[in-house]
Amino acid sequence: MKFSKILSLLLASLMLLGVFTACGVNTENEDEDNDTGKSTGETLAEGATQSPIDEALEALTDINWGGGDFGFLYVSDIAGYSEEIEAEKEATDQTSAAVINDAVYERNTLLEERCHLTIVPIPTPNPSINGKVIAETQTNTGDFALISAPASTTTSMATSGYLYNYLSMDIDYEQPWWDPGTLDFALEGNVFFMNGAHNIVDDDVTFVMMFNKTLQQEAQIPDPYTTVRNKEWTLEHFNSIIQNASAENGDGTWDHNDTYGFSSPGSIGNTFFYGAGLQYIVNSRDKDFPELALGNSMEKATQVLELAQTIVHDNNASYVAAAGNEALSKDVFVEGRALFYCEAASYLRALNQTMEGDYGVVPIPKYSKEQENYNTWTHDIGSTLSIPTSIADEIEKQQFAEVLETFVVLSAKLVKPAYYDTMLTSRNVRDPDSAEMLDIIFQNRIYDMAIYFSELGFTNLFSECVNGNNDNFSSKYASNARRFDRAITNILRKVNK
Repeated sequence: MKFSKILSLLLASLMLLGVFTACGVNTENEDEDNDTGKSTGETLAEGATQSPIDEALEALTDINWGGGDFGFLYVSDIAGYSEEIEAEKEATDQTSAAVINDAVYERNTLLEERCHLTIVPIPTPNPSINGKVIAETQTNTGDFALISAPASTTTSMATSGYLYNYLSMDIDYEQPWWDPGTLDFALEGNVFFMNGAHNIVDDDVTFVMMFNKTLQQEAQIPDPYTTVRNKEWTLEHFNSIIQNASAENGDGTWDHNDTYGFSSPGSIGNTFFYGAGLQYIVNSRDKDFPELALGNSMEKATQVLELAQTIVHDNNASYVAAAGNEALSKDVFVEGRALFYCEAASYLRALNQTMEGDYGVVPIPKYSKEQENYNTWTHDIGSTLSIPTSIADEIEKQQFAEVLETFVVLSAKLVKPAYYDTMLTSRNVRDPDSAEMLDIIFQNRIYDMAIYFSELGFTNLFSECVNGNNDNFSSKYASNARRFDRAITNILRKVNK
């Protein structure tokens, strides 16, 4: 199940229709119309075509929350979540965070004006989110209407019956500001969370690969950008160029103080697995029952495992940080002692701020030249948007649906461009080639139910076999596969209950 290519659609519409402005915001010298959210700077020239985003905003009128509070429960102890929801009126610096702050502030201001409401952020530690939602569904206080939490937390709430079904609302989820791929997580006609233009953390925890340009040139390695464009950026090619790139510093111990061909956190097994186009479970809104996906791909999975183990364990080619010490793998790269480095996209901010040497960004290597796309994945701490079941009892459903749509469309107009203008310029990458590579990366993300429903038993199966250098992946997979139908049935039973 491949995640929808929302980013390519959204960015294409923004660039072609002229709303992808520098930094995504312009908070000065605009006379905003409280009824439409349009400014004098947006007046269309004669014969010009209005963007789909502005057309949607124009259609979303006469929404009146009655001046009341609009509570927004979000995770407070994971980086990036507050950026999605809260913002100050004036940013104090010109960092990447400040650009996003300004866009979020303008979106929130327009949402409050257009819908006659007051956004009330409710920051809550992730371990306490579930309890807050349970209390809300039992008492129907209406304290909050939306929840931004990790997908893994959200699926637990969904299967416990605490979340509202998005498909109960009259909303067109095929519009480019939604990610319709989220609908492929449907469980018997119920969709309990959606992603789209409002997400930042989900994008931040998408895995990318970086390379040290100085080391690449010294080793006379072919230009990685050209290799990617020629569809030759494969695991075998990657392995061949890192195997002879390491050097021990003379103290007799291989650790984070030495030089390596590759540096990575311990999740690298998942990265190679999904980069190869593999996944454990496929589902869609049209399926009555999710299905296992590796039945006909086990031979390929075994070959990917063998190659991943070679990359990680042979010839001290790689430094893989232990769980809890992920910063060490970053330090190896920042300090110029790793040719390649793999991490979540959020780390690009830190690299740009702290790394003196030059670096570039490329996708995760493919399994083979014949593989159609360069794929990647997102960590299960990525954000997703859900709704407590109490919402249907507290307010008129259609009114809430219109507020929700306005929030997401305004995010598409302001927040998403700010985020990607930040990501795709010199603020966090240092050349236009890297911007091109990021576009490729974000177009082809695989979202696998196995990552978010940990009770299915597949979440870190491949990574554990890579890191442990053991060959029992197929047997462990088979063991979990035998329990799959029962596990899914139990999930569906809880959903229906």
